[in-house]
Amino acid sequence: MSNWFQILREQLQLPNIAADGTDVPFGITGIAPEAWHVAGIESAGNSEHVVTASTGDGAEVRWHMRFFADTRAVECWGTLTNRGSRPLQNLSECLTWDLDLLLQPAFGEPWVRQVNGVQFLANFFPPHDFAIVDRQLLKTPQVYAPLAIMAGEGGRPSDGHLPCAIICEESRSHGIALFLEWSGLWRMSLTQETREVNDPDTPWPVRLQAGLWGLALHLQPGQSLPLPRVLLTAFDGDLDDGGNALRRHIRRHVMPSLGGEEILPPATFNHWFAFSNDYSDQSLRPAVDASAAAGLEYFCVDGGWFAGDFRDGIGNWSEGDPKKFPNGIAPFAEYVRAKGLKYGTWFEPEWANKDSEIYRDHPDWFWETPERPPVMRPAFPFQHPEFALINLGLPEVRQWWLDRIVRAYDEWGVRWIRWDYNQDPRSNWEQGVPVGEIGWRQIQHVQGLYQVLDDILDACPELFIEQCASGGHRIELGTVRRGHSFWMNDHTTHSAIIRALQHGLNTVLPGNYANTNICQQRHDFTTYDYLSHAAGGFGYSGKLWEAPAADFERYRAAVADYKAYRELLLGDYQRPTGQPSSPDEYAQVIFSDGGRSVTMEFNAGSPGSASLSMD
Repeated sequence: MSNWFQILREQLQLPNIAADGTDVPFGITGIAPEAWHVAGIESAGNSEHVVTASTGDGAEVRWHMRFFADTRAVECWGTLTNRGSRPLQNLSECLTWDLDLLLQPAFGEPWVRQVNGVQFLANFFPPHDFAIVDRQLLKTPQVYAPLAIMAGEGGRPSDGHLPCAIICEESRSHGIALFLEWSGLWRMSLTQETREVNDPDTPWPVRLQAGLWGLALHLQPGQSLPLPRVLLTAFDGDLDDGGNALRRHIRRHVMPSLGGEEILPPATFNHWFAFSNDYSDQSLRPAVDASAAAGLEYFCVDGGWFAGDFRDGIGNWSEGDPKKFPNGIAPFAEYVRAKGLKYGTWFEPEWANKDSEIYRDHPDWFWETPERPPVMRPAFPFQHPEFALINLGLPEVRQWWLDRIVRAYDEWGVRWIRWDYNQDPRSNWEQGVPVGEIGWRQIQHVQGLYQVLDDILDACPELFIEQCASGGHRIELGTVRRGHSFWMNDHTTHSAIIRALQHGLNTVLPGNYANTNICQQRHDFTTYDYLSHAAGGFGYSGKLWEAPAADFERYRAAVADYKAYRELLLGDYQRPTGQPSSPDEYAQVIFSDGGRSVTMEFNAGSPGSASLSMD
């Protein structure tokens, strides 16, 4: 079969969507679409096909489709290689998808769902972060701009939006959903062809684009560029069903295992909001004792375990701070394990203070942060010149970090790491780089990140990796594939906001990815507070050991209740009441899997009330 779209349509059972399968499905901005010629389609087994296309001046793309019959899904990716004798000039984007979807009359005017990314500590309701935004593409004679879904311009992938979209028929009975894998600058867009409102019903071209941007490259002979992996899944039903189609595929085919088993949403203690940088081996032990008594599973020492405290000390990774751990970290970690808990800790591998051990030893491993980046954020800048970005494209850097994590895994018994990423990298990627070379650093960084995380997961099969990035600024399919959870947001102080964040993120990701902690410095928490934190990871980061007996017992009971239903958070997700517009509005969410379900209700009888029921 020589028509790639016919293969895709048959595999996914796509209704009411067509495309010209003799055209290429991808786009390289800088190479004219009409220059491409499809040389052939080869089968790489029952589930994978490879489209090869080339141009007359030596550009070649190998574009892969891997199908998953159980989820009606395909993952597509590719590689552009310059096989010619001259540079391919002025390349600015590598789009894995760049084609006209021919929407049949029955598809109507489609609905499109996007999910907002993260703003740092936006304290209002309804929150911006993880809010669902639904729009309808209309037939109109005026079309000047696409419906665009994009990363933020600083380089962290979920600053703007989450890299996903759900597209549904006007009747909300069928559709497709996409999720992109790129931990840098990416974009998706839909651009409808202009139409008069009363045009006859004929196929309606809507251009779909999805891939990476931020390049100003001249691709030299023999060099290659990636077309990032994009998940596309077909579904029957409405936009919510599209979200569940993504959740199911991610659960079955993307989410990493833990010790060979499916991950469960975790119950954890994190020291940070109780102690900040002011702690020691001895001051932490009452928190360890309380965590064990409450039934938690991990005890995590966050930032500051190294010399210099958080954040000035990042890069001092060799040993623990002797002022905090005079006997070293290993004896404290053994105390944690003796209480029945697993030990966890924090790293920020990609950044280092320029006055730290790793920077002084290896300054050639780093890309500098300019004293004043060309563009500063209007709010919190996330750009600090005293910190430099490590080049994960270097094999020796990846080996160094693999060895460091394995040493913590073996010597300290670390079974959890929070992998943080607290600055925008784009200025480091582009500072001092001439036109013609801009983009290589981004590509080296992202591909190096994926490689080192893959190596760590292989070497440490029982290590739980929590992706962080200032709380939710790096959520994309690549970190979903290489992490067991996200510290989803740094907002920790208002139960209604946290509830809305968890419920929003569950729209497209299984519940294990929506990790948060109870961080408020009080103890009189109610069922409302607990359930507002319990649609994902259920952690604590306060002075639990100081809680009065009755308050402590309520929390211990909440942990036990959570463990009884948490596996259902991986199943299908319903939000019958939609997004609440005020904190006191009635809200209901339902998780179901294998014939069982759990329902959470909020504000049903009065503001601040909550209940949980299981079937």
